[in-house]
Amino acid sequence: MPIDVAHYVGREPAYVKHTFLDKYLPALIGRIGNHAFDSFVYVDGFAGPWRSTAGENFDDTSFGIALRHMTALKDSFADRGRHVRMKAILVEKDDATFTALKNAVASYPAIECLPLQGEFEDQIPRIQNEIPHGAFSFVLVDPKGFPDMERVLPLLARSNSEALVNFMFDFANRFAGTELLPALEKWLSSEGDKTWRTEVDALAKIDRENRLEALAVEKLRREATYTYSPVISVDKPLQDRTLYKLIFLTRHPKGLEVFRASENAALQAQAASRTNSKAAAREKKTNMSDFFGAHGDVPNDRSSVRLREGEIQARQLLLASLASAGTAGRAWSQVWPSVLNDAVITRSKLGHIVNEMRKTRAIDAPNWPSERKIIPQEEQLLRLIIRPPAT
Repeated sequence: MPIDVAHYVGREPAYVKHTFLDKYLPALIGRIGNHAFDSFVYVDGFAGPWRSTAGENFDDTSFGIALRHMTALKDSFADRGRHVRMKAILVEKDDATFTALKNAVASYPAIECLPLQGEFEDQIPRIQNEIPHGAFSFVLVDPKGFPDMERVLPLLARSNSEALVNFMFDFANRFAGTELLPALEKWLSSEGDKTWRTEVDALAKIDRENRLEALAVEKLRREATYTYSPVISVDKPLQDRTLYKLIFLTRHPKGLEVFRASENAALQAQAASRTNSKAAAREKKTNMSDFFGAHGDVPNDRSSVRLREGEIQARQLLLASLASAGTAGRAWSQVWPSVLNDAVITRSKLGHIVNEMRKTRAIDAPNWPSERKIIPQEEQLLRLIIRPPAT
């Protein structure tokens, strides 16, 4: 059952984030549970629940979405004779909220739930000890501010793991030139480099945003030893400005594939949600019904634009990759991960682009198995066709 947008009035950015998790988590758990892993552990460092209106199952919270999918997939694996241990480690420091959390997890008896009260960073050693050695873990770091990432990194760096880290860009953008947020300073001053402030202060708007994002991502990717680190920008509901960045970390191309498919759903949800929020705000301000607003602005929302621009960028990256390979060409498996890491596009859509360019003879794909084949096989060789200039 998909998440219900009606539960997110006044907290639309959470709807975008939860749309991603609702698509990503079952794909991740299904992938790892069908292979070599007998245990899956979900870690939520700032579990809440916060402002939930979905009832006793907390279906509008990150942990509620995770526990629902873990329960369903555990049953599905069992039906096929496969036992996969499911464990959730949920951290919350607030007394009243922690009590609500303990009551909430009782609705999921099939999952081994471990609620921990206290600061997330203080719980890292305990969490590490609670994760079975051969388990695959997913860690969600979704704070209201900036955690001490130096202390969190050992958890993120464990092998057989993926993570989603919320970088509170709006706060970072406002306070990056000050010393008011020591945790932010430690995060962005990678390897002790203090020169980033001067660099960021000289930039404005999108250049400043891109540089802050790059600094935040690079520390996590390098120091936690991940290969891929794409980012989802979550926008303010009524303004064309970024609220926060969701930094995804994975070491495997398959994780990247699942991320981009889930991101696509999240960005479409964001475009529709922001369009509806803006229409409602206009209607309230003018006291007139906005007949076209609820649908007409969706193609022009920033998320819709990102999806279109992602396709354009992906084409350029694809052509550049094949051009640099020369006449030797490259296998599809050598091309798509790097493109997906840098461009907002799904593997399926990129495969369609390759097939389209094959048909128009922009790309040579020798021994393509069948015209009914749409997405290249992993070993499919691709070569850029270079035509001589017209004389």
